[in-house]
Amino acid sequence: MIGVSALFTQACAPPVTPQQVFARASRSVVMIHAAEPSGRITGRGSGVAIEADLFVTSCHVIARGTVFVAGYQRQRVSARLVAYDAERDICALRAQGLDLVPAAIGDPGAAQVGERVYAIGAPEGFELTMSDGLVSGLREAAVGRYLQITAPLSEGSSGGGLFDSEGRLIGITAFVFSAGQNLNFAAPANWAVDLAKKASRAETEGLAEEARLPPSLTQQWRHPVLR
Repeated sequence: MIGVSALFTQACAPPVTPQQVFARASRSVVMIHAAEPSGRITGRGSGVAIEADLFVTSCHVIARGTVFVAGYQRQRVSARLVAYDAERDICALRAQGLDLVPAAIGDPGAAQVGERVYAIGAPEGFELTMSDGLVSGLREAAVGRYLQITAPLSEGSSGGGLFDSEGRLIGITAFVFSAGQNLNFAAPANWAVDLAKKASRAETEGLAEEARLPPSLTQQWRHPVLR
């Protein structure tokens, strides 16, 4: 049972500042490039560390490449695809040698419209860029519920982290509707966590093989139908 003094301490705790959110969350976010064997870049985006050396991104970021590179600050290492959920556009990659800290996981199911959120990724290749905004809607799709947000996203943001006001991961930034303004969407973080657990379990049981995306994903990825 929580005592009155503990409740008073929690109630009087100072709010976490945006600077503190960035300091906590940015150590989990990587930049990703996908390329052909020739070295030609075919996709770029972001990723979030869920476990040590294991991070997730949006599949459409890497779908047209066969060689993957992950970067954090000035570090650059090769990565390999270990699992994917094509229906939800979530891929898991493993890369060693980056000084990352797995993200603290929040509860996307508790997200409410009007809640302050922060997106961290590599829009247009500008690594570890943070933008802020609000949860502006909760949108149902065939595969589950997406978080609609006003935090700005650009090309290269896909696969990055959406964090709550405590710096906890609640979403993976996924796509925008460019026909409107601030119509940006993130997949719930539990999809990424589930895929990471699946990949780790397969590796532990000795069943893991280097994953290959189905040819259908090399086509233009389409936004899910939302309502």
